[in-house]
Amino acid sequence: MTTTQASFSSAAIHVIGQYNDAGKTLVGAYRAGVHRLLGGAASRYSEFLGSRQIPLVSEQVKANLIGAQEKINGFLANRLDIDTGRIVSVMDRVAAGTTSGIETVAGRVARVESPVVTSVVKTLNALNQPIANVSVQIADKVAAGARQIEVRVSGTEEAKPVRSVKAKAAAAKKPVRRTAARKAA
Repeated sequence: MTTTQASFSSAAIHVIGQYNDAGKTLVGAYRAGVHRLLGGAASRYSEFLGSRQIPLVSEQVKANLIGAQEKINGFLANRLDIDTGRIVSVMDRVAAGTTSGIETVAGRVARVESPVVTSVVKTLNALNQPIANVSVQIADKVAAGARQIEVRVSGTEEAKPVRSVKAKAAAAKKPVRRTAARKAA
């Protein structure tokens, strides 16, 4: 979708879709990060128990402890998948409802045949279209940034370095000189 061709309602629908995708991508990144965390903790725990000679702890006890750790990790991973799946489902329902509402309003406005209302709608659309275009661009950047975060958190691919924006230093303010007349007042 090019921003110059987008109508106000299609821009709004695009923005909602992009934010929904970004939200789902961030939920996926969270899920992948927690799975990595659980896997790393389990492997370190297994290595720790396997490489140490702990007094009064037999190999059977070590195996039982590792098995308990695996069950706990499995439970936590399962809960994570269920809960993040529910979050994604809610996000999809909200986006679908919002999109449906926008389409309904746009359809009703399109059916109005009054020249005065049509003129007002065209004027409002023309005034708000630049803001809608900027919103589309921002939503596209947010979605792309969310995908970069997901790649970085999942650790599956080499992520491109994130471009940092340096803030400009605030200009030093000159001290205000007070006049004698002002001091007397």
